Amino acid sequence: MKINITKETLLEGIQVISSGVASRTTMPILHNFLMETQDNGKVKLVRTDMEMAVVHYINAEIEEAGSITVPTKEFSEIIKNLPDGKEINLFTGDNNKFHIKSGKSKFWVIGTSKSEYPPIPEIEKTNTISLNSQTLQQMIDKTVFSASTQETRYILNGLLWNNTAENFEVVATDGGRLAVASHEALAGTGEFKIIIPTKILNEVVRFISLSKPDKEEKIDVYVASNQVSFKIKETTFISRLIEGNFPNYKQVIPTKKNIFFEAFTKELLASTRRAALCSGEFGSTVKFHLENNSMTVSSTSQNMEFTDELPIEYTQEAFDCAFRPQYIIDVLKNIDSEKVSFSFINASQPVLIVPIGNDEVKYVIMPVQI
Repeated sequence: MKINITKETLLEGIQVISSGVASRTTMPILHNFLMETQDNGKVKLVRTDMEMAVVHYINAEIEEAGSITVPTKEFSEIIKNLPDGKEINLFTGDNNKFHIKSGKSKFWVIGTSKSEYPPIPEIEKTNTISLNSQTLQQMIDKTVFSASTQETRYILNGLLWNNTAENFEVVATDGGRLAVASHEALAGTGEFKIIIPTKILNEVVRFISLSKPDKEEKIDVYVASNQVSFKIKETTFISRLIEGNFPNYKQVIPTKKNIFFEAFTKELLASTRRAALCSGEFGSTVKFHLENNSMTVSSTSQNMEFTDELPIEYTQEAFDCAFRPQYIIDVLKNIDSEKVSFSFINASQPVLIVPIGNDEVKYVIMPVQI
């Protein structure tokens, strides 16, 4: 293989395939990425950790076709430190030596042949979902923080995508909280339920943020029996699906509201953040006391105490409830509307939190027993 390429193009490509792919592995080959020339004047870059893979195409001048896998970390550091504005010449030599030349600077690293790299599966494109990229980004952003990060709760380490005749929902839960983002049913797609790992969804969102697509730009999602891929321009993310039964989240969402109040989102978020500073490290809680259109926010620990008072819309009898402060903070910082509503059956059952004027997202949080 022999190619000529700019530093900026090569660095951008390495950054795309490096993020999100785990570097901890017992397989040395997975510390490498695959570089392979294509017939259309592009070079394919591939990185995988056996759970997730990223395939990205970059432009280059190809003098000789070929392929090689290269240590990702070492190669990336070399390219970063090469002179700016100069062309980089890359070519393979004997014994899998990969030569890197830019101006008077020369390096070589030991690579391996393509045959030793795990093959990346080709996903059939029969089951295709087409989504607006910004819409998908928003739906993931507003739910993914509620997914579990505990390896023992593997089924909850992903987001449920549930498409019915009525609507399309993205759902996340860790057992103590629930987040649901809704959208109109996906046109031309039948009903389906799949669980997609948060790992790949976080990378897709990160990539959308960096690439800044047009408002109307679509992202193609291909679903196979146990895999999913996301294609955005020259980049494809591939992952296994999570197999199993997602909890029946609909039965958790309260349908009654005996007690309810409305508050200004930013004010309540700021006050809860202050309360979190004073709550204890273990089993910390923030308490809300509601009475006469006023809310007292409080928290205590062994060495600290905090109280604050906020105006709210509440005219029912005095009511007390308590929550893990981070649960409240995570919800409120992802709500864009000026005001938010809280609806309770009682102080010990789940509370429903909904942005005022936006019925496309809803959150459910389990309170803490006072």
